[in-house]
Amino acid sequence: MRKKTIDMIPVLSDTINAVLSAFSKSRSLPASLVKKSRIILLASQGISNQSIASQVGLHYNHVATWRNRFLAALPSLREIEAGSPEKLEEEIRLLLSDRKRPGAPPTFTPEQVLAIIDLACKDPCDLGYEASQWSLPLLTAEIKKQGIADRISEKSVSRFLKMR
Repeated sequence: MRKKTIDMIPVLSDTINAVLSAFSKSRSLPASLVKKSRIILLASQGISNQSIASQVGLHYNHVATWRNRFLAALPSLREIEAGSPEKLEEEIRLLLSDRKRPGAPPTFTPEQVLAIIDLACKDPCDLGYEASQWSLPLLTAEIKKQGIADRISEKSVSRFLKMR
């Protein structure tokens, strides 16, 4: 029966091991990079994902993800090491960095945000209110009334008004 990739032990060269060791002991690098370096070093010692997870404070699935990612990139790291060892450190840093994620699309368009700010700059008395200043509930109700946004929370209005 074939072993799963998550159980495979990466065999590290002295150079790769030295780079990862330096990363894992660094106090100036991001903590996530230090943790991921420790994951690979512990995996190279044959330690299981469960054990590594408890040592570094991550879920074992995350440990498996980084172990697999490193194993997949190991052949190209060896080529870089043979061709130009000075690029090796940067390649390992890139490999152990989080990938960009798109995030959620914005809920409100820039035009809506500008219309909300414009409304907040107006005097509530000019729109028929007896208040001398806008309150968040009153402003939110007026935004909905004017059709600037169908649904908007007071927190969102507050966030837009705090922007500079």
